[in-house]
Amino acid sequence: MTVAVAFLQPGWADWEAGPVLAALREYYGVQVEVATPDGEPQTSIGGVLAAADYRFADPVLADADVLLLIGSDAWPGYRDEALFSLLRQAQADGKIIGAICAGTVAAARAGLLAGRAHTSNGGDWLAGHAPGYAGAGAYVDSAKAVADGRVVTASGVAPVTFCAEICRLVAPEAEEAHQDYVATFAREFGV
Repeated sequence: MTVAVAFLQPGWADWEAGPVLAALREYYGVQVEVATPDGEPQTSIGGVLAAADYRFADPVLADADVLLLIGSDAWPGYRDEALFSLLRQAQADGKIIGAICAGTVAAARAGLLAGRAHTSNGGDWLAGHAPGYAGAGAYVDSAKAVADGRVVTASGVAPVTFCAEICRLVAPEAEEAHQDYVATFAREFGV
C-alpha cells in the first residue's frame, strides 16, 4: 500500500491540499496521513480542522512513499533540521516529494531543489524566504506545477496541476486519466 503524508502547518491552504489528497485516496487507493509540527490538530485558512496522525519529528514518517508540503504562511518562519534531514533522506531514497506554495520554502531550505527545475510563488519570493538556496538558477516561472524527477513544485494557484503531477508519479500507467483530470478543471476557464 502506498502511503502519503501531508505536512500541515497552522493555517494550511485547503485548496492546495484538497485536490491532491482526495485524488490519491479516492482514485489510487493511497493511504493518506497527516503530520503537524506538534502532532496537534491544525486549522486551515478556511477553518477546516485537520486531525494529526503524527508529529513532524516522528521517525515512522521515513516509511511514507509520498511526502507533501502543503502551503501555509507558517513555512517561511519554520526551520527544523530534523524535518529537512527527513526530506533529504526521502529524496535520496527515491520517494515522491511535493511542495506547493510556501511549502517550497521548506524544500529549498532542505536542499531538495539543487540541480532541479522548480517553481514557487515567484523566483524573488522564494529567494527572499530561502536566501542563497541551492538551485535558484533552475527556477522556472510557471503557472503550472513543475516536476523534475520525483520532486514536484507548484505555486499556490496551481493545485490542479500539482495534483496531476503527483498522481503521474504514483500511477504512471494512468496518463490518460491524468490528462482528463486537468482538462476537466480547465473547462471552467474555457468559456
